[in-house]
Amino acid sequence: MKITRRDAFMLEVLIIGAGPTGLYAAFLAGLRNLKAAVIESSAEPGGQLTAVYKDKYIYDIPGFPKITAKDYIDGQVLQYERFKSDLPIYYNEEAIDIKKHDDHFIVTTTTKTIETKFVLIAHGGGGFVPQKLKIDEHYDNILYFIKDLIQFKDKKIVVLGGGDSALDWAIDLSEYTKDVTLVHRRDEFRALQSSVDHFREKGTILTPYIVDTVEGNDKLVHTLVLKHAKTHERLNLDADYIVVNYGFVLTKSRLDEWGIEGEKGLIKVDYTMKTSLDGIYAAGNGIDYPGKVKLISTGQGEAATAIQSITTLLYPEKTRKFEHSTALIKE
Repeated sequence: MKITRRDAFMLEVLIIGAGPTGLYAAFLAGLRNLKAAVIESSAEPGGQLTAVYKDKYIYDIPGFPKITAKDYIDGQVLQYERFKSDLPIYYNEEAIDIKKHDDHFIVTTTTKTIETKFVLIAHGGGGFVPQKLKIDEHYDNILYFIKDLIQFKDKKIVVLGGGDSALDWAIDLSEYTKDVTLVHRRDEFRALQSSVDHFREKGTILTPYIVDTVEGNDKLVHTLVLKHAKTHERLNLDADYIVVNYGFVLTKSRLDEWGIEGEKGLIKVDYTMKTSLDGIYAAGNGIDYPGKVKLISTGQGEAATAIQSITTLLYPEKTRKFEHSTALIKE
């Protein structure tokens, strides 16, 4: 087959997202010698694990009794870097438009136009923003993400929220300071009761309270004014840091604009991980199918299926079977 200039510069697969699913897909694409690249909308790899849970332990990764999100992503990046010279990750690049053109796709990103034979969406469901505390001013010590727990050593911390993440943060923070207070607007928690009981032994729980006002100066809050949800009694609570964990809201999905079938922001796929559009595949927490389980490990299995499906379509004459890494990597 004659190789044209266009073919020489065209990717075989563009991976959208550099979270745990996208990073593993990149490794597998490199392992199969595919001409590939990754675009990631944020400034670093890891997706939600990096943005929200960097210092938290993960307990359901096969082979790791426990591992921090940061260490896990660092390991994935190290695994991928074997192929980084030929398989780049472009950070701060959001996929804005995907259009079919002849036998390939033209993907428009924040600063680039990329031509590719196939697309693998591994964006975890899209971007997300934290639900903010409803106050008028910005304060530097009201936090929605935690990247370094050591900064909280021996400080007065107030955690707002009642879900699993709020309880997990409260428990983790209690390892660095004895003064952690969890404030929740209801008496009942959405978090596991075992987590609530665990934290109760380490810190203070105030329910049912809501934040009425904040008092501060020089961009720092020093007091939260809480209001009891039933009696309306007010309570002043001093704090060095306020960690807000009211959950996250997904940013608007572009699936409709791209013509990809989905429901509630989730992409529908078949058993090969193909979407409703030929040539576009998807894997990870942003997809849905009967029996779908949202785990890091299942997303990575879906990435393996998608990469194998794409490889088979790219090279049908070679009838490539799935080969294990021990056969493909020679140290």
